[in-house]
Amino acid sequence: MKHLRPAERWGAIALVLLAWALRWVLLMDVPPGWRDDDLIEVYTFSQRILETGPVLYFAGASGHEPLYHTLRAPIIAFAGINQASARWLSAVAGTLTTILTWTVGRRVIGRHAGLVGAGLVAISFWSLMYSRVAIRHIGMLPWALVAVYWGWRMLRGADSHTRRSLVGVAIGVGGAVLTYYAGRLVPVLLVLMVPVAGPRRGRWRAYFAAVALGVALALPMFSAAAQTAGADARVSELAIPIHALLEGDPQPLIETAWTTLGMAHAHGDPEWLYNISERPVFGIPGAILFYIGIAVALYRWRRPQSRVLLVWLALGVSPALISLPPSSYGHTILALPPTYLLLASLIEPGAGSSRWIRLVTGTVVVPLMALIAVRDLGDYLGDWPEAPMVRFLYRADYRSLASFFGQNSNIQEASVGSMLFGPWDKVALDTDLLRQDIRIRWASPERALAFAYGAPTLTYLQDEGQRARAIQTILAQSQSSPAPEGLQGYVVEPVLIPVQAVSKTADGRVLDDTPFANALVLEAATLLPQVEDATSLEVMTWWTVVAPLPVPQEELVPYPPPPGVYSGPRMAIFAHLYQDGTLLAIDDGLWVDPYTLVPGDAFVQVHLFPVVRSEDVPLILTIGVYDPMTGVRWSTAAGSDSLSLELTP
Repeated sequence: MKHLRPAERWGAIALVLLAWALRWVLLMDVPPGWRDDDLIEVYTFSQRILETGPVLYFAGASGHEPLYHTLRAPIIAFAGINQASARWLSAVAGTLTTILTWTVGRRVIGRHAGLVGAGLVAISFWSLMYSRVAIRHIGMLPWALVAVYWGWRMLRGADSHTRRSLVGVAIGVGGAVLTYYAGRLVPVLLVLMVPVAGPRRGRWRAYFAAVALGVALALPMFSAAAQTAGADARVSELAIPIHALLEGDPQPLIETAWTTLGMAHAHGDPEWLYNISERPVFGIPGAILFYIGIAVALYRWRRPQSRVLLVWLALGVSPALISLPPSSYGHTILALPPTYLLLASLIEPGAGSSRWIRLVTGTVVVPLMALIAVRDLGDYLGDWPEAPMVRFLYRADYRSLASFFGQNSNIQEASVGSMLFGPWDKVALDTDLLRQDIRIRWASPERALAFAYGAPTLTYLQDEGQRARAIQTILAQSQSSPAPEGLQGYVVEPVLIPVQAVSKTADGRVLDDTPFANALVLEAATLLPQVEDATSLEVMTWWTVVAPLPVPQEELVPYPPPPGVYSGPRMAIFAHLYQDGTLLAIDDGLWVDPYTLVPGDAFVQVHLFPVVRSEDVPLILTIGVYDPMTGVRWSTAAGSDSLSLELTP
């Protein structure tokens, strides 16, 4: 065993402190909010474990391994769901990845390379990205590094701790496979290490037994997945280049592989969720060092450590060569440690190297590595969280709104617009909102507005997105109100029904005498004036809630949902447009969240019909409410499941 010198000991302590600090500094600002996968994995996986017990395999979100979510469950049970509890495990995994990279590097390459490689991991954009979000990718690396460390000791170590090494390999392999899909490459890497590392005589039998034991630890998960329809659907969803190749078109695979091979210097991960879009892993200095590191490792091919690092890197990058998006940092997460260890290996010229070579290496390589640190930290903590697309995808505006509500306790109720209009915007705001005494309605401002019946309503809408003309007109006539960054604030007055609006059915019934399910009243509808060059007709409807809406209890379902599980809305409005008995167009939907409406609330929404009226012939709007899952329509007290309104030109 290599003796740990005092300088190394202090260096390792500094690494741990640096890695931990960088994974917690400005946590509420970087990332600037919650993304879908954060919330899905916390609420529908870890929270589910607390409610129903251990799970061997999660069929939702295209298939998830259970270990990371299981380890996080007691954390959120103790601390609740918040930014710190959701991401604590990732921060720990990122810190462990740093110190274990040092452990592997010093044993496989050398003392200096291990320390520098781990330091680069600690400050790298790539590692920081996955260490500060609530998803499982970074959780696989500590297990993988444990497996490689003990695997190397079994194959090349001079000690005789075979039993301890066997346990280390097995736990590392099992943990990696049970954490993230890319972890399934870890046993492959361990197997490839046998011919690549060149084991000492007689050690390969125990080694393969350790790898097999690690895989066996994951067999219950594989068994559960095999009994789940659509298991590991994510693989098929991403392997579009392979599907194209099987159909005789190699071009997508060639383009994907070529782009991925340039991720170090040309085109990095294209997704703003994980990167400044297409920012390469390294700048020019870092890329030069990285490729020199590869060249030197190839030159030193006879050394087992060089062969292991190159095979590890190639295997880690391989998933992104055949899947979309190319250059994905998530798909290539296994390649993170060898990437920085290969670069750091340049400061280990090898035994017998002259003093001049060591001097040149130190004076050139170390400053260039400092440039890498400055670039990565500046980009991650500075430029990336300020990018408009990042702020939108991570719902920075809703985090700001939660803080705004916390500072303005006089606001007791409000309406909030959601451009994505799904459950996760609401969950993101509720998670960050510390107050319990405020009621919030949700609507999609593209088509609808929700408000208190007969009273001015504070409304906060995102800056992005298009809105129907009628919605834009209402907002233009509303008084502005202070709002946090990324949102527009309005005081929406009660939206009055115009004189020309239809307030009776075609057979003369008064609309407000015929509520659907004794809960929802259609008060009026109007055909909005057409503008020049219009390609659709717009019909605006007014609704009031007079009793609790009869919708099932809301359940959070991961996206994509497990096979056979319905995840759509349980309430919608159907609107069919007829002329002379002929169905012209259909526009079904509900652009307000029914779970946030209570008796006394009201909303307006706009239906768009992609037709143009060419004759002055009355249009008939048939409208009603139904459950999209069952298709069952809500009925009025008179037993009717729809209302027909005559929309005169």
